[in-house]
Amino acid sequence: GGAAVPSTTTGAMQLHRRAAATLLAWLGAVLLVPARVDAVQFVMGGDSGDGTAAVSTCFVVEEPEDTEFMIDYEFPGASKTAGAKVTLTDSDEDKLLKVVTVNEKRGQITFTTQSELKHLLCVAPVGHTSGKPMVFSLQPALGHPDSYYEDLAEKEHMDRLQLEVVRLNDQLAQILSEVDYMKVREVEFHESTEAMDRNAKWWPIIQICILLFTGVMQVKHLKKFFQDKKLV
Repeated sequence: GGAAVPSTTTGAMQLHRRAAATLLAWLGAVLLVPARVDAVQFVMGGDSGDGTAAVSTCFVVEEPEDTEFMIDYEFPGASKTAGAKVTLTDSDEDKLLKVVTVNEKRGQITFTTQSELKHLLCVAPVGHTSGKPMVFSLQPALGHPDSYYEDLAEKEHMDRLQLEVVRLNDQLAQILSEVDYMKVREVEFHESTEAMDRNAKWWPIIQICILLFTGVMQVKHLKKFFQDKKLV
């Protein structure tokens, strides 16, 4: 009769763990929605039309400082002699943060922003492309890659539930960082709008002054013209 107590307690603990795992799965599904965006596909390589080599294709990255994000890419035209150079540059200081040359048809690259300024993510063809345009697609996503959490679980001896808690904590921290960043950008935009509004108020006044000055000068010119012709 006494053995039934630990059995009931164990069953309750398993039920609680199952419920917690289900809740974490639902929270994970909710938090992962804004972390990944649709894939972007474009054509690079070939000639620009005037006989010169095609320029890089660049995208603007606006994220908070120390934000880690991933790029899942697909490059069907990749080979040992034809590849693509992917770079991340701080657009304000023109500082090159990372350069990766890819020669595989698909893979993943991780980047980290080093300031709250705009960054440029550029892709350019390298190698012997023979002037042939090639398709390149990329899908950015915020956060750490799966390999990071796999290594962390192995190193810290975490079970699945503990690992999901760590992953959700990272995602919550990322969301809070994004909110703070958007608040800063909103304040900057508000100040810029107010400055433009103050400057715009002077424009009608300047126009009126120019019209008055032009009118006075025309009247003086006409008066002098009539006097010289002895018409008045």
